[in-house]
Amino acid sequence: MKKLLPAILAILVVVLAVPLLSQLRGSGLTLGREAPDFTLGYLNSGGGVSLRELRGRVVLLNFWSAACPPCREKMPVMQRLYEDLRQDGFVVLAVNVNDLPALAREFVAQNGYTFPVLKDDGLVGRLYEVRFIPKTFLLDSDGVIRQIRVGALGEQEMRQMVEEWL
Repeated sequence: MKKLLPAILAILVVVLAVPLLSQLRGSGLTLGREAPDFTLGYLNSGGGVSLRELRGRVVLLNFWSAACPPCREKMPVMQRLYEDLRQDGFVVLAVNVNDLPALAREFVAQNGYTFPVLKDDGLVGRLYEVRFIPKTFLLDSDGVIRQIRVGALGEQEMRQMVEEWL
């Protein structure tokens, strides 16, 4: 039995370490890589959008919830950037996660946001490894990830981040 104990311990360590290490390893959502394509429906109307359709534009992809204070702080900044820069080839895609659609629609309407708001189907958030919100990706005009940020961003920081790639 004493001879088997080291082998059993080694196997136990490997079995426990593999899941932990796989959590630490990214799935390819890194700077300089192409963003995974997806198609989601608009929150407020019929139809939807595919990320691939937006090639040629700089995209700010933001995962948010109306129940998230940092998300609510970021939304007016995104609206101002959208208004100021959309004629230059900039688009905001705000992907709502975790809210009932009626609650999210009410929040968007009350605040007068005009950028595209999409409803996550549960798969896109996982595809983009959204564990905390707000989570923001900046994609260049070729669909390549140039920034990944978690948490609130100030207007100046967000504006500089976008303008660098326009």
